[in-house]
Amino acid sequence: MVGAAPAPGRGALSLRRPGILIVTHGALAPELLAAAERILGRELAGFRALSLDWSEGWPEARLRVEASLAAFPPETGGFLVLTDLHGDTPSRAAAGLGEEGRVEIVTGVNLPMVVRLGCADFTGRDLAEIARWIEEKGRQSIRRTTPGAGTAPPEPCDDSAGSGAPR
Repeated sequence: MVGAAPAPGRGALSLRRPGILIVTHGALAPELLAAAERILGRELAGFRALSLDWSEGWPEARLRVEASLAAFPPETGGFLVLTDLHGDTPSRAAAGLGEEGRVEIVTGVNLPMVVRLGCADFTGRDLAEIARWIEEKGRQSIRRTTPGAGTAPPEPCDDSAGSGAPR
């Protein structure tokens, strides 16, 4: 089940907290990271943002993504790369570096995804399961709200709805 957290150590690789790299066109990546840090009230350790120029080609972008991943500390437990749009330059550049069990790529990054990743504890969790979990969180964060409905949204890190978030 996508929303359920795996048992610690299950899967191909049991990891320490993964490095999280947000890669987008323009200034979206650093703005998403800055907004999540503002919401959570703290710097998000292990997160990095990479902005690609709109005219940057795929080969240049791949080199920049590769350099950004290499800049994480050596003890980082794999990498979760979040990109803006499936099939665009950031996604293709990241996909070219994909290494099963070491790099997972999730496209369609949004602010709730970055906030949720900043709240979660992934100790001993499989990287692929973390990617599936955050993909589902991104989908769940897209809601249609009726004005005057009177229902307050949950706090950013509240997972009381029982979605099985990694803790």
